[in-house]
Formats: sequence, structure tokens, C-alpha cells
Amino acid sequence: MRSRSLAAVALIFVMFSGCTCGDKDAKKGPAPSELLKSLPRAAVSRPSALVPKAVLDSPRSMVVAAADARGTWEAFLRTAPGKALVEGRAIEHVSLSAQMERLLSFSHDLASASEHPLAADRLAEALSGPAAIGVVDGDDEDAELVLVKEVDGSQEFVVRLALMVSTVKGSGVSAKQHEGHSLLELRRGSRTLYVAAFQNVLIASTDEELAKAALSLALDKGGESVESIAGYKKEVDKLQGHRLAALMSLEPDGPPALLLGLSRLVLGLDVDSGQLQLGGELSDSPDTVAAFRALAYVPKDAVLFSSLGAANAEAFLERLGDAGGNNASVKDVRKALVLPAELEDALTDEAFYGLLGVSDTRFNHLLGLGLKDGAAAAKAFPKLAKNWLDEPGKRDVAPGVSAFCNSTEGLCLALAKDYLLAATDLESLKAAVETGLGKRPALSDVKGFQQVGKSGDTRFLTAYVDTARAADAMLTFFRAVGREQSQGFDTGDVDASVAPLCEAMKKLPPYGGGLAVDGTVVAGQFQPLQGQ
Repeated sequence: MRSRSLAAVALIFVMFSGCTCGDKDAKKGPAPSELLKSLPRAAVSRPSALVPKAVLDSPRSMVVAAADARGTWEAFLRTAPGKALVEGRAIEHVSLSAQMERLLSFSHDLASASEHPLAADRLAEALSGPAAIGVVDGDDEDAELVLVKEVDGSQEFVVRLALMVSTVKGSGVSAKQHEGHSLLELRRGSRTLYVAAFQNVLIASTDEELAKAALSLALDKGGESVESIAGYKKEVDKLQGHRLAALMSLEPDGPPALLLGLSRLVLGLDVDSGQLQLGGELSDSPDTVAAFRALAYVPKDAVLFSSLGAANAEAFLERLGDAGGNNASVKDVRKALVLPAELEDALTDEAFYGLLGVSDTRFNHLLGLGLKDGAAAAKAFPKLAKNWLDEPGKRDVAPGVSAFCNSTEGLCLALAKDYLLAATDLESLKAAVETGLGKRPALSDVKGFQQVGKSGDTRFLTAYVDTARAADAMLTFFRAVGREQSQGFDTGDVDASVAPLCEAMKKLPPYGGGLAVDGTVVAGQFQPLQGQ
């Protein structure tokens, strides 16, 4: 789902970069800025202040705001990740998607119904300056959008965009009054768009209630915007240059909510530097953990690593049991993962997760739970194996270290010095044990981590992703799906679409960083790691 919401945001920029709608020969007459003066001024024109908080009522929603939407998009395309998306033809595939077709239809509807259509090759310039978008993603339906663009009278094509929106009329167009201001409804077949224009801001939405709520905020007639969320308002206040402020509402049974206890996530991205600022609010105040202790147990060639302070066994399993949504498998997992009481007492509030690789369609997962009483844990370990494994079989994985695996070796457990380790295959578990014993290179050997912290730091979360290995893993997975499963595509489709993107991603550096915690508020940053 999240990819669909992110795609909807990207589509706005792609659409205005290549739209073929509009009339190149604008009608002669008074200057657009003079015509726009006939419209009233909004009491509030800051785009992020006009995105209704109701957007976040759905757990599948996000908001993105920028000080200069067009400039930020163009700056992103000049970065290494942006170039990778272009080189990997991801932007090209977005331009051919069904969502793109829908947005192009909306832009054409506006241009064809307006007395002052904006020339197609000027639409990108019309996105210069402050803008914000809210996206609400449904299960099976098209995403609902609300787009707000501030109007600067000195920017000709921004003014022309507002003039185009304000002068739609004719068949399929009806005007409604809301809070004393006109809200135009434009219907074309199954598509409906609601628009409102002022001298200093314009609003467009596919949902009538969101359009009305945004209009009320613009008129300062009441309602709550996403800026009422303190963490997001803090990021919005930093907006300048090529910086984005994003806010995501997280699904209650999704990995971030289950692992971290987060219901919302705030992100601030400085496009030029590549630094990603993150923040959020937790339901409970967590403990901090040693930022780099777990690195000694994760092989250096891991795809992904995350050390967590809020994913201690007791809290994590409690969230599994309380998970909302329709994910019955999550609750089934919770019923199966019963910890003996004596083992719970032997665990710390620390955990880590690692993705060690992909074998065909199987992901090789590694989980570690911190130990504070090794002797008590060793005593309870056989009971844990009996609870978690159907037919626990004992395996020797290193001198003095034994593991228990189920009959298919799809889940294996071992006790190391500092962690209770669990892996979805025996080889991954053996790799972690040997790494902890110093027999294999570990993530603690990655020099780039010196950029994001130092030994002895304590944090809520520390994370690392090897972009090149993640690209390899993605390509391996999709090729296996195309080869072995009937999903409507084959390996030829993968080589034509996914492979170019993966090859381009291999040129990107690893990324790493961490989050600190103050009470229930978490904040931190992630950035490219050089010197690998």
C-alpha cells in the first residue's frame, strides 16, 4: 500500500513534467494577474496548513509538503537515487501506470473546461513554490487526493494555473457554496474533481468532504489541519530550498507499528544532502539500547539491519496480540510465540532484526533478543524450543553452541552470549553465531557507521541498509516469482522492468543512522555512508 501512496505523490510531479493537455495559444485579453484580482484572498494560504487532519483518519494515508515543489523534484532527479530511478526506468514505468492515466485525465478535464487553459509545456513551471498533497489510499479503490498550491502573484505560470482552475465552466461543471465561497465540481464520466481558487492559494481534491474541509481552513472558519500534529509542524517550519516534510499514518498490523509501536511517522528530507530526518510518537516511553552492540552478531554482507529499543519481547508480543486490521496471520503468530516466564525474566529490552538475503522467494530473516541472565535463559531454552517448534531437532552450529530447528529447518533457535537468536534457516543462524564469535566479518566492521554515531551511544533505533545488496535481493525475488509462480508476469518481464532499476540501485552507497528518544518522542536522521 505504501508504495501506492508514494507513487501517487510522484505522479503529481511526473504529470506536470510531461502533460500534453491545455491550449498553447492562450486567449488574448487582460493580464492573468489582473483577472485573478477578481477573486477573494484566503485568510490562510500556507499549503500544509490547508491539508485537513481528516486525511489521517485512514491508516493508509500520507502528506507531503515542499517549499518549492518543482525545484525539489528537479533537485531530486539530479541526486544519485533520482538518477538511479531515471536510469532504471522507474519514472518511465510510473508515466505508463493506471494512476498516471487517471491524473492526466483530471488535468485534461480542467484544461478543456476552463476559459483560460494553461499551455501543456508550462504546467511544470506552475508547480514552482510552496505546495502540499494529502493521499488517502483505499484497499481496492483509487487513492483520494487533496492538493494545495500557494499562489505567488509574481510567478506568471502559477497565476495562470490558478486562473485555469477558477474559470472552469460548461457541461459537467456545477458551483456549490461552502462557507460563502464557491466550490466547483467537475464531472467527467466516473471522474469527479472539486476545485476552489483564491488570489493566493488554490485547492483541488477528488473527495468532496476533504475539499470542503480544506476550504474551511483557507477561510479560517474552523477545522484541524495536519499542522496540529506537533512533530509535523516542526518539520514544516524547517521547509526551505529543496526540502520535503512528510507525514505517514501507519497500519496497526504493519511492521513499523508492530516492531516500533508507532502509529505515525514524520520525515524531513533535505534532497541536496540526502539526509533524512525522522520523528514520531510512541504509545509508551521505551528504553534505549546500545546502538552498536548487536552489530557484532550480524554478518557484514547483510542486506538490512535494525537494532530496536522498543521491540523487547514482552512489548512486541503484546502488540502482536493487540494488532488491529484484518491480518489474522499476525494473531496466529502471537498465539504460537509463547515465552516461558523464566525466559522473559532473562531478557533485556533490546532486540535486533537482520535480513541476511533472499533465496528464490524465501527471505532469510534473523532476530535477536537481548539477554541479561544467560544461565536462566539456558535453563529455559529447551522449553522455548518445545513451545515454538513442531519437532525440535538439535543441531551443532559452533563449538559449544547448539541450535534447535523445526522439522523443515524453517525456524531455528540458538543461545549466544548476548542474544537469543532466531532465524528462518539454519545457515543464517550459523552465520550469526559465527559472526558473534568473531569468525566472520560483522557489520561492526563497517567504517561508514562512524558518520552516524560512536561506540557507547544509546538509542531507540539504529539501522543500516546495503543498497546494492537490497537491489540484488529484490531482483532475485522477482525473478523467482516470475519463474515459479503464476503472477501474470515472467522472467522476461522482470528483466525488462525491474532489472534496470536494480542495476542502477547497485551504484548507490549504503545508508545508515539512528533515532534517539525523549519520553515518547523519537527523532534522528539517516544518511548515505561513504568510505565503504
